[in-house]
Amino acid sequence: MGDQPTPDEDGAPEETTAEPQPDATVVIQAVEPVEETGPAEAESPADDETGLQADDTVVVKDDTVIVKDDTVIVKDDTVIVKDDTVVVQDDTVIVKDDTVVLKDAVAVPDDTVVLKPVTGRDKDDDTVIIRLPSAPKTGGTRARTAGVSALTTVRRQAGEETVVLTLPPAAQQREEPAPAPRDVYSLGWAPWVLAVSSLGVVLVALAYAGGRHEAGWAMAAYWTGQILVFSPVVFRLLSRLAGVAESFVLVMGLAANQYMLKWMYSPDQFRFPDELQHWLATTLITESGELFRPNNALPPAVHFPGLAEMGAGVSLFTGLPVTAAGTIVAGIAHLMFVGLLFAAVLRAGNSPAMAGVACVTYATAMHYLFFNSMFLYATAALPYFMLTVWAQRRWRTGGGPTFLALAVAGIAMTTVSHHVTAFALVATLLLLAVTELALERPRPWAALIPPAVALAVVCGWIGFVARDVIAYLRAPVQRLAASLNQLFGGAPAEQVGVATPVPLAQLAVQGLGLLGLLVLFLAVARDMIVRKDRDTWRWAALVGGAVFFAGNGARFLGAGGPEIAGRLSTFTYVPMSIIAAIAIVHAVRIIPDKDQDGRRWRSVPPPGIAVTTGRRLTNQVYIGTTLLTLLMVGARTGGWPPVSALLPGPYLPAAYERSVDVYGVDSARWQAENLPPHTRVGGDITAVALSSTYGRTDPVREVGPLFWASWWTSAEEELARRLAVDYLVVDRRLGDRVPEGNAYFQDDPMAGRITEPLGGTQLGKFDLMPQMSRVYDNGVVRIYRRETS
Repeated sequence: MGDQPTPDEDGAPEETTAEPQPDATVVIQAVEPVEETGPAEAESPADDETGLQADDTVVVKDDTVIVKDDTVIVKDDTVIVKDDTVVVQDDTVIVKDDTVVLKDAVAVPDDTVVLKPVTGRDKDDDTVIIRLPSAPKTGGTRARTAGVSALTTVRRQAGEETVVLTLPPAAQQREEPAPAPRDVYSLGWAPWVLAVSSLGVVLVALAYAGGRHEAGWAMAAYWTGQILVFSPVVFRLLSRLAGVAESFVLVMGLAANQYMLKWMYSPDQFRFPDELQHWLATTLITESGELFRPNNALPPAVHFPGLAEMGAGVSLFTGLPVTAAGTIVAGIAHLMFVGLLFAAVLRAGNSPAMAGVACVTYATAMHYLFFNSMFLYATAALPYFMLTVWAQRRWRTGGGPTFLALAVAGIAMTTVSHHVTAFALVATLLLLAVTELALERPRPWAALIPPAVALAVVCGWIGFVARDVIAYLRAPVQRLAASLNQLFGGAPAEQVGVATPVPLAQLAVQGLGLLGLLVLFLAVARDMIVRKDRDTWRWAALVGGAVFFAGNGARFLGAGGPEIAGRLSTFTYVPMSIIAAIAIVHAVRIIPDKDQDGRRWRSVPPPGIAVTTGRRLTNQVYIGTTLLTLLMVGARTGGWPPVSALLPGPYLPAAYERSVDVYGVDSARWQAENLPPHTRVGGDITAVALSSTYGRTDPVREVGPLFWASWWTSAEEELARRLAVDYLVVDRRLGDRVPEGNAYFQDDPMAGRITEPLGGTQLGKFDLMPQMSRVYDNGVVRIYRRETS
């Protein structure tokens, strides 16, 4: 990638907006302040260690400048320029081999050190102006005090805001126009880049239409559109020519375009089971005007009403149906999360490029495109999660108690919106506090306030209000424990199921993406260790990145492993995205150079922040764009929907969105009109989802053995009695093909071992049983009433 390190301070300058030489590199570092000194005393150039003779030099004493033959020399807090080399002795400025090193530099208000040719420079003018940075503002418990530096000393000596350096004649340089400086409020190329990205949205929409008609060209159009939506934005952000406003617009525009991809998959109705469950919760509020209404489809959601309350509010206020209101709420929540992620990374890194790259890297998470933007309570909680993290950052950097109060409000809103996100927030705040306590001196014990408050709020809500969530989460925890036992203890595979085999090509794409992230992670980790980095937020991100890789190992833990890994990545991919952005934007050296002792991996990186220009920057842009595009492709093939259901189309068994069609919906609406609300109805995954939401019945999910049995025996009768089954929904299309996932039913006893579809005997036995009466038949879906004595 490059040969330079990560930033040392939050406010360190990040990049240049112009380059005096092709392929030049500008390196900037913040260090401890130096004592203020008066004007340097003039010394004889003959005594200078550069070897220049007195008769080769013009000396200006007191605010010293020594100039001769393209040479500027300042001794003791001075500048020396010789043969394309500028050396600043004793905490000053070094330019050597087309490289500028500003030692003891302090933050520039717009995060930029401007190295810019003089306006109107003609062919023979060899003057370049370096605008000096201002001293940083102080404040807060972690205020920086590097207000006095060699640069400010030079400024005082010169009495100016600029230093003029003499470079080789312009005729010897390449005739390349220098890029214009960034304007913080300029939108730059964002409108044009997003216009190209929007063409990708149109192409994916055409692919969706083709998929519904099973057109052969649809899949090629889908992947072309996905790349066209994503890659132009990444390319522009990696070029580092975008200011804060342009970077923010690019990131938000990409998030909006990608949300359109999710919405266009099913624009007329919610089809994913979880979305249907929250649709029902929202509908119950709009009908009754009350919170905490029982929801048979998802009982724990009753005590986490954040999403449903927002959806109902929009629906009642605008008169829109719940589906339209839910689409709007989910879209706004998705955009808010991305915007707050940008703000948090910008605040921590003081770099719009790094904030933008972190956001587009996070957009390659497995569940970003669908799960994280569906009408789910996790979608509603994620903005409050990120708001809390941002507010905590502001508070810890001197923002005052207002931001602590904002963090507490974010904790409360996260807690009442989603249980798992609340747990993740407690862990995140605790990680930030522990890293700060470990690295800061004196120890800032106040950093423990946010995690303590979060733990108290979450425990209080679950202990006094949402007690049923404990039983709800016990089952997946037990499955995870069983998977670990099977992996390390040799438990029978039948106890945990078997994961569906992943196609080799899909596995290769995902593996290459993870390998690329691992290389970046290790490069940043080595860089931080050898330079003894003490930035608490970077260390917290590094630990979070390690948790990300550990979480990816969960995909091998039985049939539910991929789902666990994907849901974990919603949170662990945030710090990993920040680490990847540090590595890419700051050009962390993947293979370090050898030091003077011949050591490669223990060699200390060069000081400062690398800002590469010219050919190196071009190479990094292309390599970074390729890597992130590969990650995006891997996320689409390994995330949701599955590869077989990337395009909408005709019915597929147990394929979630692809399994919801008019036949299933009609049967569910019949149940709502003809069956009491507490009727116990069982069926396959899709039938149960529709019956419990559109049908308003009480779902029975553990009915797989009743379907797999070739005949109804006393064992099946006993199981039906124990489950209190009143009705069974039988979709005859279950006999057409094997499930797209690894099971037809929830807790399917044949999960991961299904090699052929359900047979006609298994599905037809219900018509031959005296215990069953067919009460509904639309030609595809049948409903049977179980007769009880």
